[in-house]
Amino acid sequence: MSIDIGIRSVIEFLVTHPYLLVGAFLTYVCLYFVSIYFFGNKIGKNPFARDYRISPEPFVHDAKTRDAVLKQRFKANLVPENLDVIIVGSGVGGLTAGVLLSRAGLKVLVLEQHDQAGGCCHTFVEKGFEFDTGIHYIGNMQDGKVDRVLLDQLTCGQLRWSAMDDAFDIVALGDPAKAKLFKMKSGEDRYVQNLIDMFPQEKEAIIKYMELIKDASNSFFGIVMLKVLPRILVRFLVVTGLYRIVFKCYRKRYTERTLQSVLDSLTKNKELQIVLSYICGDYGVFPKDAPFILHAILIKHYLNGAFYPKAGTSEVAFHMIQSIQKGGGKVLVQAPVTNILCNGKGRAVGVRVGKSEIEIRARYIISDAGVVNTFKSLLPEKVAKASCIYPLIEKVGPSCSFITTFIGVEGNSKELNLPAGNIWLYNTDDINKTMTEFLDIKAEDTEDLKIPFSFISFPSAKDPEWEAKFPGKTSVLAITLAKWEWFEEWKDEKLRHRGDRYEGIKDAIGRQMWQQCVNLFPQLDGKKVYMEVGTPVSNQYYLAAPKGEMYGLDQKVARFTADVASKLRPDTDIPGLYLTGQDTMTCGFVSALMMGLICASQVLNRNLYTDLMKIRKDTKKIDSRTKSDDSKKEE
Repeated sequence: MSIDIGIRSVIEFLVTHPYLLVGAFLTYVCLYFVSIYFFGNKIGKNPFARDYRISPEPFVHDAKTRDAVLKQRFKANLVPENLDVIIVGSGVGGLTAGVLLSRAGLKVLVLEQHDQAGGCCHTFVEKGFEFDTGIHYIGNMQDGKVDRVLLDQLTCGQLRWSAMDDAFDIVALGDPAKAKLFKMKSGEDRYVQNLIDMFPQEKEAIIKYMELIKDASNSFFGIVMLKVLPRILVRFLVVTGLYRIVFKCYRKRYTERTLQSVLDSLTKNKELQIVLSYICGDYGVFPKDAPFILHAILIKHYLNGAFYPKAGTSEVAFHMIQSIQKGGGKVLVQAPVTNILCNGKGRAVGVRVGKSEIEIRARYIISDAGVVNTFKSLLPEKVAKASCIYPLIEKVGPSCSFITTFIGVEGNSKELNLPAGNIWLYNTDDINKTMTEFLDIKAEDTEDLKIPFSFISFPSAKDPEWEAKFPGKTSVLAITLAKWEWFEEWKDEKLRHRGDRYEGIKDAIGRQMWQQCVNLFPQLDGKKVYMEVGTPVSNQYYLAAPKGEMYGLDQKVARFTADVASKLRPDTDIPGLYLTGQDTMTCGFVSALMMGLICASQVLNRNLYTDLMKIRKDTKKIDSRTKSDDSKKEE
């Protein structure tokens, strides 16, 4: 009893004197890194040691030239010798880690199961139309922004960006034939003032909402720290609950509180609630289940507008792969990894590839294949189940699935007066109720689906290089949410041989989504010349999503608890195995990008974020001098 009282007294003292704990914590961190430096793993080379940007080169539109980079098929004789790193999956998280580790002097091999590298960055061409598959717009790509600086270094400055319309998102409420439109404007001050102009009687609620958005997004730093500090230290802080003191920015009121509860506390205006929460489709969770912190960081991400890669989203992989190749590495496709090999001590030591079961070994194995694939399919069962990550699969669960309708239209986007922005159609005044009822529909009733929500986008209008590639043509995407169970019966059927009922359901859905597009943009009527519908089983086939998931693991409140967040991190409790991609932070392109950086940091035992900040500062000076010199020449 006296021991318990003594321990309780010590904890109470630390709680009332948090500065002592913070000081002790910082001392520990310093000692930890000093010990690592002198006695542990050596610190790797700095992949940001120089500015890798070069002058922009002409865009490459030739299909054969691009395929030579993006579609290099796996052959055993193409595998580099003396490999240091094998990366499973070629999404942006895997490619980012691959480029950085290559530049640090490691020999890298990236293996992709699909016939084209890039993950959700890949595009495909059908009947003369190009369609993107997962990257529809990105924020924070202005010159000098951290994300932009990182991508400039990864792609040697060859990945170029086009600003989308000032109204980068348009919320359409009600029947699409007579929908009420709400435009979301670019620029923080304009974004807020535009909301007030649309809802003048809700000014106080809007201002309070934006204050909460800023505070919550700032608190996300606490979650990041749970993923980058030493794993043993983080587990101690989480188990004892001391993380709440050390990371004062970690606020449970934002991780455990839902978006809907925040909205209900601010306003009863149904239209405003939908307009403030419309972007929930970007993380695939309805407001009643969405943690407010996730919503906040996404809103902040787009406050200053949105961008799209010039020449299309496949440019991301096209240039990153060339950076890996320059370091002696390879990115090979049609290379399905069937197993991650582990030795008798449970250390990941290699992979087995394809039906030929070729075994390839390396010091580091990085999975960008998603947590479910990695722990349910690739790792030996005994090793997987012994990991602290394995139980999280059931605890967090999969994200929802989706249906995409790809449409080709005759006429260019400018002549058709189509926006370089996105349209979010909600034919409802209650997202939670309507979408829950929609996803509760049984599989046998899918032929009669009435779609209440669509995300509509025009890649051809966003890309200024489009006309050089596909003159006189327009591409349209329409996406809605779906359930895996609706299409599960066809999961083992061959592509394009799934039967009449499957094709009939697809056709009915596609025609309904096309009609929504026509209702919103009557000028499209009669101009459709191509349509294909991708279902959850299509997502499984092309993206290796086990249940056609949109965003890997689910993004609900459970995902952002300190316990889960501290375990879903790049360095796993399986020696030799690292994770990257959206499952290790949150969904989305930038999250996967930054987790590629953090993953490479863990492998190199080096703080690459600090190195990135230094190159950002250096390039800013270089760019400033260049502009100054150009101005003098003009004078």
